[in-house]
Amino acid sequence: MTSLPAHEALCHVSAKVVQRSKGRSAVAAAAYRSGTRLTDARTGSTWDYSRKKHVTDSFVMASPDTPAWVHDREALWSRAELAERRKDSVTAREVEVSIPRDLPDDRWADFLRDVAAPYVAAGAVVDVAIHCPPAADRERQPHGHLLMTMRRLDPSTDTGFAGTRNADLLAIFESGGRAGGKKGDALIRERERVAGVLNAHLRAVGSKRRADHRSYQARGDPRTPEPLIGERRKASVVRRRQNDRRTTHVAKIRESRKIDNALTETEIEMALTARGFARAPARKREPHQQDYKLSILADRFPDGDFTPFRDALYLVDARDSRRTRTMLRDGAWVEVDDESGTVSLWGPRSPQAAALAEAIAESAGYGVDRLPRTAATKRPGRSRRKAIPEAEAVSLADRWRRRGFADVTESPAGVRVGLGGRSRLLDSGDHVDLHGPVSDEALRALAAKAAEDWSGHLALDGPWPPESQARLWLECQRQGVSLDGYEPSPALAAAWAVETGTAAEADTRLRAVRSETREADLLLSAASGDVVALRNLDPNLRAFVSGHLDDEQRRDLARAGREEITASLSAFRKFGAAELERDPRAATVVTHPEPQALTNVHERRPS
Repeated sequence: MTSLPAHEALCHVSAKVVQRSKGRSAVAAAAYRSGTRLTDARTGSTWDYSRKKHVTDSFVMASPDTPAWVHDREALWSRAELAERRKDSVTAREVEVSIPRDLPDDRWADFLRDVAAPYVAAGAVVDVAIHCPPAADRERQPHGHLLMTMRRLDPSTDTGFAGTRNADLLAIFESGGRAGGKKGDALIRERERVAGVLNAHLRAVGSKRRADHRSYQARGDPRTPEPLIGERRKASVVRRRQNDRRTTHVAKIRESRKIDNALTETEIEMALTARGFARAPARKREPHQQDYKLSILADRFPDGDFTPFRDALYLVDARDSRRTRTMLRDGAWVEVDDESGTVSLWGPRSPQAAALAEAIAESAGYGVDRLPRTAATKRPGRSRRKAIPEAEAVSLADRWRRRGFADVTESPAGVRVGLGGRSRLLDSGDHVDLHGPVSDEALRALAAKAAEDWSGHLALDGPWPPESQARLWLECQRQGVSLDGYEPSPALAAAWAVETGTAAEADTRLRAVRSETREADLLLSAASGDVVALRNLDPNLRAFVSGHLDDEQRRDLARAGREEITASLSAFRKFGAAELERDPRAATVVTHPEPQALTNVHERRPS
């Protein structure tokens, strides 16, 4: 298991030089890094590293139309040595770059080519080698060595290199003094560039890890950096098979981080699955208490830096894969909807929440939507509370879900209810705040809350737009809720009277349609020989079936559709009424032992 958090990628970028005065040789460096046997034409010395393990690939990068000897490693670095005459000359420059494990093997070379591209563009020849030794955790530790020449190619010279140093290449790595700027700034910029190349490749393979070139201190991260372990110390430890004091200290740091990572993963699982507030219990180790919240945000938005908000986060709800909701300790909310590509900011005014919303929007390419508090209601006679217990929040949330609302989140400030679109409710038990537009759905939700939880009474809390007050009063009337302290205008009362009358008329029509449908079903059953159905018909229709129709006509009627029968009920009643006038006994139902008795319920007189 790696000691890095789940959202971080290792970002190791070191730059060094091969200096003759320190007993180093560019030919020896190239032989070691490429795992080959090379001879230095200047000194005649030979270095054989052909048995070196863990070298997976090596290649030379140069600008197009270069001489063939440039791609001959021995000739290249022998000429580079001959081009330098001083005893303290720098014969090569090297950049060592870590390769994250998330990058597949076939992407390693492409990644290093992209890192080396500016060096080649500046006129350097770059000898690239890829090493993959085992790491301390027994996993692979791939990294690349980029060894580059210090001078431009010049075919007019004996060595093939220019007589002066490559100023463009020096400008990439050196700053301060005559180079201008502050010492170390150039290398910081180069590390930032390499981290950007690395992150682009991680994005391309779908990894959510990201590299950060900055130190822990620059990020505001409380973690303690590891002491450096050089290659010689590491080789000595491997050779002796025993850690020294520094490597033992580093091993303990890494083991502690692995434990922290495992605990963070557990807390993330609790936050995403546990009922109630979307946050895990606080740990005793305060500096790391917020790690799981940052990890959730980093997992959702890998290209954002949320470390500055570490201490401001209260809860991060990512239980819905399409939405992420973050509540800050000051009560402000930052919500992200991946479907609409919007970051919504609402609740108390909060500079930190605004900054977090902008950071998320920038990393995800979304827009920011600010939702002001537009209205509020309360249970009459109750005062506002600053926070509610978790058990009460769970109970409130359950009631909202039973009302048919699925977008519900519990928090200490109250239960957040999404109404679709831009409207939000925050229910703290005895108060409900509305953020965003005063939609019809929001008004229905407020009235439903009062009807079920506040004994059918509702009061306005603070200023409301007059038009919205009128709409709320109408919705309260529809749900049988009293809006305390509000007097409707005569026009509004008249509108409600019209609506009530229209509703009553519609109800009457609906009852009539249902009655006619029932009569049509009875008529069809009676025509099929159902004596009970015949008895339940009204007298006119009973006389129509038993007296007006003959056997063949009844069979045809039984095969008719309900809609056709319903449309003809009025005519059938007229025929039945005429039959009753002619024979008052036409509607009498007489039970007969024979199944065909319905045809003889009334003995027709000869006309």
